[in-house]
Amino acid sequence: MKLHLSMSVWPIALAWGLCAANARADTLMTDAPAMNVPAAAAHATSAHAAPVSRLEIRIVTGGSELSAGSSLELRIYENGKVRRLPLLHGEGWPPEATHVIPLKLSEPLDPRNVRRFGLYYHAGNPLAPALEIVSADVEMPQANKSPERLLDATLSGVIDRQGELATEERDAAALSCETDADCDDKKMCNGRERCEPHAAGADIRGCVKGTPVTCPVNQVCGEGVGCRGPDSLKALGAKP
Repeated sequence: MKLHLSMSVWPIALAWGLCAANARADTLMTDAPAMNVPAAAAHATSAHAAPVSRLEIRIVTGGSELSAGSSLELRIYENGKVRRLPLLHGEGWPPEATHVIPLKLSEPLDPRNVRRFGLYYHAGNPLAPALEIVSADVEMPQANKSPERLLDATLSGVIDRQGELATEERDAAALSCETDADCDDKKMCNGRERCEPHAAGADIRGCVKGTPVTCPVNQVCGEGVGCRGPDSLKALGAKP
C-alpha cells in the first residue's frame, strides 16, 4: 500500500525526519567510548619515534647561586650506555634565572632507547649551597612542529653539592621493539638485526643481533660496498 501525503504535509514530515536523525547521532556520540589511555600513550610514543641530532635544555633555577667553576651536565641513560653532555663551561649562574642551552649530538639519539635522564651537579665551592632546580626540560626540536619533551618529563627538585636529579626508570615494556626496523643499527656488515622479544639472546628492547657477513678468503666487508679486497676498500674509502 502506498501512502500519499498532500504537499502541505511534506515539509512537516521532512523536519521530523531530520530531528530524529540528529537525535540518533547525539546518542551515538554520547555512548561512544573515549580513546583509552594506552591508545593515547601509544600515539605519544610513536610521535617520539624518529631519532634526533639536536636537543634544547631549558633550566629554571631557584634562589641559590650556581658558583663559577661548578659543573652541570645532562646524563641520558640508554640501553648499554650513558651520554654525558656538559651544560656549563666554567661560568656561574645567578639565582632565579632561566637558561636555554642548545646541544648538537655527535650521534643521533633514538628516544625509544632512553631509560631515564638526569642533571648531575658538582659545586665548584665546597661551601656552596645545594642547587635548586625549579624546572628542567629536555626538548627535541622538530621541523614545523612544537618541540616535544624527552620522556614527556620535567625535572624539579634540589641537588646537593654533588649529586644527580633524575627521572624515574622507564618501564622496560615501553622499550620493546615492534618491527625489525626498530632494531636496525644501519650497518650491513654485522648482519641484519631482528625484533624477537622472546628469543634467546634478545636485549632489553627485544632485539636480536644479526649474523656478521662472511666474506671469501682475502676479502673483508665494507659498509655500503660489501665484500671487497683490503686495497679496494681503501680506494673506496669504505670502513670495514
